[in-house]
Amino acid sequence: MENNAAIRPDEPANVIVAATDFSAAADVAVARAARLARALDAELIVLHVFNDGVWRTLMNVFDIGSWRGPEPAMLARDELSRRAAETAAQSGARVRAECLTGSAAAEIAAFVAVTGARLLVVGQRGENAADGVILGSTALKLLRRVDVPVLLARAPVGADYARALVATDYSDCSRRLARVVPELLPAAHGTLIHAYALPYEGRMRLAGASDAEIRRLREHARERAEVGMADFVAGLSGGGAERFERRLAYGFPAAAILEEAAVSRADLVAIGRHGGSVGEERLLGSVTQNVLHHAPCDLLLMP
Repeated sequence: MENNAAIRPDEPANVIVAATDFSAAADVAVARAARLARALDAELIVLHVFNDGVWRTLMNVFDIGSWRGPEPAMLARDELSRRAAETAAQSGARVRAECLTGSAAAEIAAFVAVTGARLLVVGQRGENAADGVILGSTALKLLRRVDVPVLLARAPVGADYARALVATDYSDCSRRLARVVPELLPAAHGTLIHAYALPYEGRMRLAGASDAEIRRLREHARERAEVGMADFVAGLSGGGAERFERRLAYGFPAAAILEEAAVSRADLVAIGRHGGSVGEERLLGSVTQNVLHHAPCDLLLMP
């Protein structure tokens, strides 16, 4: 499933997929996905993957073979249909249910690719997540497998997104992200933030650099960041991102993003999945990991 892009349509369909395992966290994701689908006049597909291997393990471990009742897979389909109908009635969105069998991450990723969905929405934790786990294992696997934006919904849904903070390092990934956010959240106030720093400032001071020299070098770093921001925004013309406010912050990127999110009361932070080059094997870059762990709001992750 690593080459999903090969079977995706040229343009994303106006479809949003929300994955559910019937947990409370998944309910938050479905509710947020429904609100977005209604605002974008998109079709919402609520997807559940029934893992028959897990069910067989439960039967063996807990000796529940003697339980009487309908087949578990049928129960899952019925519950999914009921919840999808309830979501449609409450949100006014176009909703349909899809139930698959197999490994959750693999089946969800394949389904997203085949449907050409524009967005995948997942909850922060799965039904078997332990306390303190910041992100469920299925969600982490999905971030590796899909090539569409992944919305991690963690805050209870009370209103549409009003303030979106978009982190940029001026990379191609950031450019895709800055174009997607206005498409998904046309009514939200957007802010672009770029964090810059003076490399090896501490070593410069140890080597005898004066405060005046450090200030001058910092000013040069800011000037370069300003030129980069101007070029970045100029390359986004016509995509809606030109209306974004711009912020430059000196310091470690994750800290700058989190501070700006708190000050601006952002209800969504958008950030690229990777740290460093795309060829790296790490699932999430260090900056993204820090923001993921500490941001109190929803996150939009761009592969």
